[in-house]
Amino acid sequence: MLQPTPTDPQMSPEATEARAQRQAPAAPPPQLDPAWRAGRKLAEARRQRGWSIEEVADRIRVRREFLEALEDMNIKLLPGKAYALAFLRSYARELGVDEKAIVDQFQDESALTREDAKQQIRNPASKPHRERPWLAAAALGVVAAAFVGWRMMDAERNEQVAEAPVSAPAVAGAPGSRAPVVTRVVEIRALADAWLEARGPDGTVFLSRTLAAGDVYRPDPSPGWTLHARDGAAFELFVNGQSAGLLGAAGMPVLGRSIDEIEPIAQVQLAQPRT
Repeated sequence: MLQPTPTDPQMSPEATEARAQRQAPAAPPPQLDPAWRAGRKLAEARRQRGWSIEEVADRIRVRREFLEALEDMNIKLLPGKAYALAFLRSYARELGVDEKAIVDQFQDESALTREDAKQQIRNPASKPHRERPWLAAAALGVVAAAFVGWRMMDAERNEQVAEAPVSAPAVAGAPGSRAPVVTRVVEIRALADAWLEARGPDGTVFLSRTLAAGDVYRPDPSPGWTLHARDGAAFELFVNGQSAGLLGAAGMPVLGRSIDEIEPIAQVQLAQPRT
């Protein structure tokens, strides 16, 4: 009895296609690098078959965007774990890739883990932390208070360091008395809010800030100190409690006025010759 041939009119088209597939030699498995990620293995296997992603989508009846998501390992575009694994198995089977190996690798390399379908149970002993927005405000208040306190202490320390004690004059002719020690106490009083800078003999800046009206600064009266200001008329000078006039002219800057040259107005007038 003769066997029917593919051209036998009695054989249906489906049987003809099935027989052709059985007689066709099996395609060799794709050559894939074990170091590649699962998505790249799928894409490389498809390219080695010479198929476009549209052709594979038609062959396994899976939408193109889902196959692209598998190759890109973008699980956010997949319709869920169960469907994603089913698509992955069909894709791997069509490409001739080991289904189990590729599924395990895909799950290990993506967020599509085996435990994501389990319900997460919270430990009954644990309690969620309540939000405490007032903690941030309290911390900010503490920092601000500390900064203000530090600035006040710094200002007081500058004044204490610059202030020199007044020694009591020795009584002339007293037994064991020495020559009287004349101590100069120089004060700079701010008449308005203005910037003042005081430098030592070597150029060290001991004060450089804006003084408020009424503030008094007592620099070291030792030789070599200089004063600098943006507006000389904003400061009045005093030597041992006596006025020595303004630091400079109104609206004019003062650059390096020597403290050694500051003398009380009354003393300057007495030292001037009368005409």
